[in-house]
Amino acid sequence: MVVALVYAFDTCLDRIHLLKKYYTSKGFEVVSVTSNFSHRKKAVYQAEADVVISVREYHKNLSADRILSHIEFSKKARKAMEDIQPDLIHCIIPCNTLVKEMAKYKKKHHNVKVMYDIIDLWPESMPIDRYKGLLPFKIWKNNRDKYLSSGDVVFCECELFKKYVHCGNVLYWAIDRECLPMNPYLSENELQFCYLGSINNIIDIPRITAFLRECSAHKKCTLHIIGDGENKEYFIQEVLCVGVNVVDHKEVYDFQRKQEVFDQCNYGFNVMKPSVVVGLTMKSLDYMCAGLPIINTIKGDTKDFCEEWDIGFNLKKSNIKEVAERVCSESMDVQLQRRKNIQNLYNTYFTTKKFNATLDEALNRIF
Repeated sequence: MVVALVYAFDTCLDRIHLLKKYYTSKGFEVVSVTSNFSHRKKAVYQAEADVVISVREYHKNLSADRILSHIEFSKKARKAMEDIQPDLIHCIIPCNTLVKEMAKYKKKHHNVKVMYDIIDLWPESMPIDRYKGLLPFKIWKNNRDKYLSSGDVVFCECELFKKYVHCGNVLYWAIDRECLPMNPYLSENELQFCYLGSINNIIDIPRITAFLRECSAHKKCTLHIIGDGENKEYFIQEVLCVGVNVVDHKEVYDFQRKQEVFDQCNYGFNVMKPSVVVGLTMKSLDYMCAGLPIINTIKGDTKDFCEEWDIGFNLKKSNIKEVAERVCSESMDVQLQRRKNIQNLYNTYFTTKKFNATLDEALNRIF
């Protein structure tokens, strides 16, 4: 049995690693198919895959070149399926045009099984509210929605995405490692926060700084940054301007070093602009695994988890001062209990064991 893992971007490599490991353990021959273009770096790169498809380069997220690059990859990926002749295609979405092209392939090859795995919603998750109703964006969206019914299985990375595509089973992300022990060392007289990940145009910097300004009125505050991005220097300057210290750890890949930063922080920021349609972020999984409670603006799944599992606070424009006052006044016992709560949440939904069990159920259903 041959499974083709089809993915256009380097932004989903953690999920690809989990899928390769899973399918290999089941005895499948795994053939990975991707592009030679890094969406993260906007540059050609040396992709580690069995089939690497050359595509048009693009340098802006909103551009005709980006759409043409996606279309080119999708069509070439369909042609690659003719050579591979897989029994199962596990296709990561976006790009949306992959759904249309894999539906064409399945129409010609009735015996192949197809899984669509939606890990992001384009254009819904992009901070472009005023443009989403325009015809080009409707076509972009319809390339996904119109052909999803061709899939034998549709996975969504969170419950929120199911509400937008009106179908699917949730396959939550997982981290393929054991969580490290928590050793929190928190101060009664100081608050320390962490921002992990890329600092780009979907991060709500004004909301973070407004919250930090309120906190700094009550206690000394420090923000730890782990990561990089085009808006990093702007972010640092905005935080310094509200009287909060910044410790820039740059990019950290060593898990023990990350854990040491998380252990000295009270909360991690999981804050994006309101227009972004996301139910779960990879950074939130890192926080969960490390036992770091969150300050959250993400909708859907993460918002519900905050309320139901008591793992932090949902931050709105209307409650910034109230949340800041609570964070500044809560006892150490309450904070330490939240750290246990968020790790328990991780162990319930986001382990590789849970990830593999969801895939087991899907495979048993279609084979």
